[in-house]
Order: sequence, then structure tokens, then C-alpha cells
Amino acid sequence: MKKIEIVNKTKESFLTRRKIQKIVELVLREEGKDLSGCLSIAVVDKEEIRSLKKRFFHQDVYTDVISFFYGFSDEDDVWGEIIICPAVIKEEARSRGEREEQALSIVLIHGLLHLLGYEDEDSEKAKVMEERQEALYQLGEEEEEREKLIQKAKEVRARAYAPYSNFLVGAALLGYNGNIFTGCNVENASFGLTICAERGAVAKALSQGVKEFKKIAIIADSSSYCFPCGACRQVLYEFAPQLEVIAAKSDIDYEVVSLRSLLPQAFSLKNDRKE
Repeated sequence: MKKIEIVNKTKESFLTRRKIQKIVELVLREEGKDLSGCLSIAVVDKEEIRSLKKRFFHQDVYTDVISFFYGFSDEDDVWGEIIICPAVIKEEARSRGEREEQALSIVLIHGLLHLLGYEDEDSEKAKVMEERQEALYQLGEEEEEREKLIQKAKEVRARAYAPYSNFLVGAALLGYNGNIFTGCNVENASFGLTICAERGAVAKALSQGVKEFKKIAIIADSSSYCFPCGACRQVLYEFAPQLEVIAAKSDIDYEVVSLRSLLPQAFSLKNDRKE
């Protein structure tokens, strides 16, 4: 899809343009839609969305989102319009104890799904739509988490010490406590003493009392995906057999594999480990 028009008619904060773009691209990609026209998103206050709900749906109520599908035609035409009321969304989020950004994101996904043919006029259809929007939201959060890790790995890569190979590597390790630990490769004139970025990140995490890990992102240069060496795979397995490994060329170009697939039949003395 080429264009998104966003107009905020309120003083309420909404999602950033980047966040909106990523959500729209995610939903269209996962739903198998490749649209070339324009999507219009209007952010309005409670009274305006109430007026629109009354005018077009004959319901005198406040609502969080309204979607209008106009059809697919020329490249420059608006094919759909989503009207969102952050004030209503935030009130509902507070009453449910949810994060505002999460609630805003899910409502935007909800509006997009309506444009793509999903309906919620009965309980069965509403359940299908709710499950789909939650799955899409979680997928978006997963992708954002991976991209954040890649960015951290890229930043630390610039500090790598690799005068002999000129192969700079950065790694970012995500603990289950939410903290991110970074490491870069440190070479030595005695090549066997070289410390890999991944093991550096593990050592940093352990020094701060963290021993359980969720994901690791690794980046070297943009020419190839960089996976952990055999020694690093074994060290990572010691603490996180189910680790997700993200090998990246850039923030958006990466491959995701499991550590187990990289190190089948791994060596372990911890026979009681839950895997």
C-alpha cells in the first residue's frame, strides 16, 4: 500500500506515524492484501464519533472506531477510512487496566479488519475477529521486540575490537526480566583468546544476576546473516535451550531460528532441565 493519510482533529495523543504504518503493513501482509490506493485515518473526539455513529448507524452512543470501505479502484483513490476516538479507547483501557498504547493498537487493527471483510455483529463472528486481532497484535509486538534487539546489537557492534579479521559482530540478549544485555567480539593476537559477542553478552547478564533468556539478536555486516559459532551455541544452550536466535543483516532483514535447530543433540549435564 502506497499511502496513509492521518488527520488528528483532537488534542489527544495517538500512535506515532511509524507505529501506524507498521500496523497497517503487518495486517495487510498477514491478510494477503497488496493495496495500492490510499487509506485515510481520522482521529476525532467523543462528540464527533458519537455524531457519526448516530448518522450512519442510527445509534446514539460513543464508540471507539468506525470503518468505511469504499472499494478498490485507482492508485490515488481512498479505498477505506478508519475513524478513531482515542478518548473513548483510553477510558476503556483504564477501566480494564490495560496499557493505552496496546488498546490504541488493537482498535486500529480492529478497524482494519472491518475494512478487509471481518464482521462482529454476532457472538461467533465477534470471537473470530477478537482472536484474529489479538494474534496480529502479538505478532506485531514480537516483530517490534526483535527489531529493538537488532538495533541494540547494531549499536554495540560499532565498539567491537577486531583488528585481525575486521569482522565486527554485535549481539543483544533479552532476559526474561525484560533487560537487554549487549556484547561485541573482542579479538586477541593469540587468536584462541578471542571472545565472541554472544558470550560477552551472556557474561554481562550473569554478572548482573540474570540467567534466563528469551531471545538473542546478532548482526555483523549487511552481506550475510551471522549465526553463533559452535562454542557460543553451547554456552547459550547452558542457560536457554529454547532461545530464539535472530540473525540479522539490518533492522528489517533477518532470519529467526531456534537454538535447538542450530544445536541438535546438545551436550548437557543438567538431566533435570525442563525444555
